[in-house]
Amino acid sequence: MNNQYCDLIRSFEGKKILIIGDAILDTYIKGNSERLSREAPVPIINVEEQIHECGGAANTAINCAALGAMVIFLTVLGNDNDGKVLIDILKSNNVNTDYILQDKNRSTISKRRVTASSSILLRIDEGNTDAISSENESSLAERINKVYPSVDAVILSDYGYGILTGEVIQHLQELKSNNEKIFIVDSKDLRRFKSIHPKAVKPNYEETLNLLNLPKITNRSRIKQVSAKGQSLLEVTGSQAVISTMDADGSILFENGKEPLWIKAIPGENKNAIGAGDTFISAMALSFCCKDDAKIALEIASAAASIVVQKEGTCSCSAEELIIYFSENPKYVSSLLSLAGKIKILKASGKKIVFANGCFDILHKGHIDLLNKAKSFGDILIVGLNSDESIKRLKGNDRPINSLDDRISVLSGLASIDFIIPFEEDSPSKIIEEIKPDVFVKGGDYKTKIIPEASLVNQFGGEVKVISFVEDKSTTNIINKIKDSNPSTKAV
Repeated sequence: MNNQYCDLIRSFEGKKILIIGDAILDTYIKGNSERLSREAPVPIINVEEQIHECGGAANTAINCAALGAMVIFLTVLGNDNDGKVLIDILKSNNVNTDYILQDKNRSTISKRRVTASSSILLRIDEGNTDAISSENESSLAERINKVYPSVDAVILSDYGYGILTGEVIQHLQELKSNNEKIFIVDSKDLRRFKSIHPKAVKPNYEETLNLLNLPKITNRSRIKQVSAKGQSLLEVTGSQAVISTMDADGSILFENGKEPLWIKAIPGENKNAIGAGDTFISAMALSFCCKDDAKIALEIASAAASIVVQKEGTCSCSAEELIIYFSENPKYVSSLLSLAGKIKILKASGKKIVFANGCFDILHKGHIDLLNKAKSFGDILIVGLNSDESIKRLKGNDRPINSLDDRISVLSGLASIDFIIPFEEDSPSKIIEEIKPDVFVKGGDYKTKIIPEASLVNQFGGEVKVISFVEDKSTTNIINKIKDSNPSTKAV
């Protein structure tokens, strides 16, 4: 079954998806707070960094692209700096922005979050959420007409911020009636899209209650509450499938003529995770593009969302992460939360934890020597593995040679390694801070005092071990040797 899912995820590559909806610029102002202001009882934040990310439908576009799709994104932004930042981020994530409208009379929607010590202290919202003008509706319709014939599916991501007006929806309904496409809808008010008769819609619990005019309850019986109303949901949305998502209580799938299917939530919690619903809808849409099976689409979408909620801020899930998730590999750990739980149990039983990290791009004798020696320092060896994007930043655009999936598979065959966890940052500090290893192993000719992570390890009483590299054994040397032995790679 897992191999079937992995093959399906690989087939996401190259699917052409049109996404229409409300774009949001998410900005995270991160800092630390050590004192209160004298002017008012509020914390003073010393800003350390400011990060811009795409939210709303723009995050859906980035998620689809990360999963391998060719994405065309349509929206209306302000002709302002926030709009420019959004477009730049989308372009850098391989999203086609050629059809985006920018209106000088409209301001781009932005949400600025101020955080300290991983907690969100304040959110500031700006931007125009009124319905777009009739001129913009006409321009949007013209652009939709140009791209609609060539796409495999359409995702409508409606946050109620004025892009998907009644006129735009009617135009899409007319297009669909003449040229059938897969439509996936995520909206605060799904009634508005009933005439389109979507393939699937995804209301959350509160949106489900609004559709059914039901009261809100806060215990596990809400599964029973919603399960009894499947036919009503299908009728009010006009959709072939309704997937009602309920956070920690999982998701319920409703299809005509079938019993409701409840899928439990995959454990994971991160109070600062944002946009998991966008990830869910992206994976669901691509699954439907490749196989007309709502149950499989739900399971893949749930897995993708569970990967994202382990990350900070507004994030995406890659096809490779999903493939690794579904691979039958007992050494692979998909999330830091899951790893921390395993380590807590192992430490309680007296096990000594060793941590090492690296790219391990082309496995060689030097790597094996490092890992064997690392394992000798304790009972459990955890390897933090740089993601593909992390390696590109560290080593250059021609690396890695082997993908994350391949590197995990190769390392999993080594008896010395107990667990493997990928990380996207340039440093494994977050992993070290969470698991607090007894021993941190670094390969090379470092002095302990100049290892960036050494002070962190020392804070909780850990030990840093430096293992010298095996002479002339490195991935770079192997790559150069291959180039030197291949005449076609030499300059003429």
